[in-house]
Amino acid sequence: MQQVSKYVKRLLPLLTLVAVAMALSITAHAQPQYTAINAESSTYFYAPSAPIYNPYTPSPGSLVGVIQTWVPLVFYNPLTNKFYPVLARNWSVQVLPNGSGVLTVYLRRGIYWFNGSATIPFTAWDVYTYFYIGVKAFKWYYPFMLPQYADEDIRVLDNYTIQFLFQTWSPTEWIYILTSQISTPYTVWKPMVEKLQSMNSSEALIFSKNVTEFVPSYWALSPYYMTFISTNTIVEKLEPMYYNGVPLLARWIEIFPFNTFNYYPEVDSVYPGGNTQDLALEIAGKANWAYVGLSGQQIQIAEQHGWINVNLYAYSIYGIDVNLYNFPTNNWWLNMKFRQALAYVINRTAMVEAWGAWIIPIWISVPTEDYILYQYPEFVRSIIINYTVNWTKAAQILESAGFYKKNGQWYTPSGTPITMTLMAPAGFTNQLTALSEAATELTAFGIPTKILGEDVSTYSGLIIPNGEYEAAGWFGPGVESYYSGYATWHYPWWPMYINLSLAYPFQWPNGTCTPISLMTLHIPNTTIVTCVNSTFGYINLTNLDNAFSAAAPGSYEYAVAVKVLFAWWEYYLPQIMWGEKLEPQQLDPHVFDIEWAYKCSTAPTVLPPLGPANLPAQFVIEPPQQIWGAPGVSGGVWMPGPLYFGGVAPPGVMPPLAQAMLNGSLWTKYKWYADFLGISPSDFNTTCIASYFHISYTPVTTTATTTATTTTTAVSTVTTTATMTSTVTSTVASTTTAVSTVTVTKTVISTALIAGIVVIVIVIAAVAAIIAMRRR
Repeated sequence: MQQVSKYVKRLLPLLTLVAVAMALSITAHAQPQYTAINAESSTYFYAPSAPIYNPYTPSPGSLVGVIQTWVPLVFYNPLTNKFYPVLARNWSVQVLPNGSGVLTVYLRRGIYWFNGSATIPFTAWDVYTYFYIGVKAFKWYYPFMLPQYADEDIRVLDNYTIQFLFQTWSPTEWIYILTSQISTPYTVWKPMVEKLQSMNSSEALIFSKNVTEFVPSYWALSPYYMTFISTNTIVEKLEPMYYNGVPLLARWIEIFPFNTFNYYPEVDSVYPGGNTQDLALEIAGKANWAYVGLSGQQIQIAEQHGWINVNLYAYSIYGIDVNLYNFPTNNWWLNMKFRQALAYVINRTAMVEAWGAWIIPIWISVPTEDYILYQYPEFVRSIIINYTVNWTKAAQILESAGFYKKNGQWYTPSGTPITMTLMAPAGFTNQLTALSEAATELTAFGIPTKILGEDVSTYSGLIIPNGEYEAAGWFGPGVESYYSGYATWHYPWWPMYINLSLAYPFQWPNGTCTPISLMTLHIPNTTIVTCVNSTFGYINLTNLDNAFSAAAPGSYEYAVAVKVLFAWWEYYLPQIMWGEKLEPQQLDPHVFDIEWAYKCSTAPTVLPPLGPANLPAQFVIEPPQQIWGAPGVSGGVWMPGPLYFGGVAPPGVMPPLAQAMLNGSLWTKYKWYADFLGISPSDFNTTCIASYFHISYTPVTTTATTTATTTTTAVSTVTTTATMTSTVTSTVASTTTAVSTVTVTKTVISTALIAGIVVIVIVIAAVAAIIAMRRR
């Protein structure tokens, strides 16, 4: 009896802990969990024996871009020019005097590949495999990295450090490396690597076909792993917290503390084949999230079945393209003054309203969206013209060039009546409808204009690339941000519309000409603008194109290149912008609550038919729409991307981001995270957030604290430098602590509580193990 009493006394603290854990575990059962089911309007090709997990296999053989259970070294948000370390904990950049450069990446430890039944430690050799094969066999990053030097230029310094040498330094290529999703475990790809290591670059290029045909086994490197794939369905499940003692989800939670993984332990993506089929899934309750371009009528049907629709800024512009060098001689769009006049004739609002949905008017005519202009330096924004409808001014511009109007009809200086044809893609009803309105306006102004609709495949594959049009409605060079504009303003976008070999006239908006030469850039010819006199000159678009390749995003040279581009665009008007695209996205509010972000954002909300559009709200709930490297960023594939960042949770749950806003930690302790997403305290009304979740709230002071960072220089080699901040910490402390300043008055489940329950469950397992040992 004394012996039993002795054991009871020893176990009493543990038994008490078990009792507490059991009491709290009742709350754990109350945690809502849903299967996220995303409906896709696209399709994919699936063959079990094909190299579907091979990132080097071109589509449709590879499904790496569809499955996306891999994360990159780093997330990069081009809207904010900020980084989020993922597989990498830090990195450094060194630009050498000879024009080469070195990128050194320091990896996190304790991350594992997982396939559902085994684990492999993640090391620098996995990263080496991905880039070594890409550079040596496929000439990735050419001409900045060269295949003949791949064996020396991609080096593993130790198991958690890898280094890349660029023969020619680029201020942007290293960002593409950091944001690449790593999908190549070395142990699987070792045969390919060893064969390539024994070859020269010419032999490797021939061997690349063998690489594309290699069928690797599946291994995930993300919080989710794939458990099922068929011709139209992909199922991903959340990794276990630990597997055979190895931390899996436990490590990912350290890396992504603002996550809502546990609420959605399974993510299904279904591909029924089209919009109508997607709508059928929504109505039948067989999907709960859809990134599908449904028509307004279809969305109304979905709303009648309880769905809601929000509109995402798509970073895409619609414009009227002018054929500047391959055209009939009677194309009056050729006359620069004629184009300038028409920019004041077209009513962009009327064009958008003619369609009635998913497009907002744009009244500037430079190659960027107006809703990201706040990112541009003031000296760039100051030259941008806001075009308003002004037929009087349009007439004055035409008359100054010798055109004249008689009996309501405009004539050329030689006396020819002006008529025009405006082409449009017949299959894109939104563009066709809006451009028809533009034709009506031009006709009313005195220039009879007809619309010619063409089959979409012929239009995009033949007419636009070959310049077989006078003026045509098509997409403009929309950019994600000022900092990432180089990806669009640089080749290969230019040749689609503009012949770089021609000299084009140039003038600043104030009617003057000043020469521009970016002598600090390492490009063949640094002369961008040459002036004939004080009011007129010419622009060399080839040199400007090269400048966008060589200038560091955000640097002085980069800003000057943007300003010159904008000035020329407004003066010469190779394309007249008229609308900005929105992407409709539908979701089931019984599974995902994102309304708090839209209701409580202080930023202006655009309200086109059937749903709001708001940038700060979009940053919170859909950051993968702009973040490079995040799962779900390519195409419309949703995958678990929104669950990484903490803004999406089930109804009745306060998301981690909302909690951090209320307790102030998002603006103080984790300001780097808010800066990464692009949100500030002024973007959200915290009183509104508290009211939305029905909790009492005392506002907190948001005084920012300093976080440890290093700056890496993204450079044009000799002169101006632009700094980009990378967070150094290898593990980020969880921000999902309970909100200390609120009193809960309804069921709102804190993610912090869930984290606590996980710890308790581990303790219970330990207690059970001790009891089992006592029984032996």
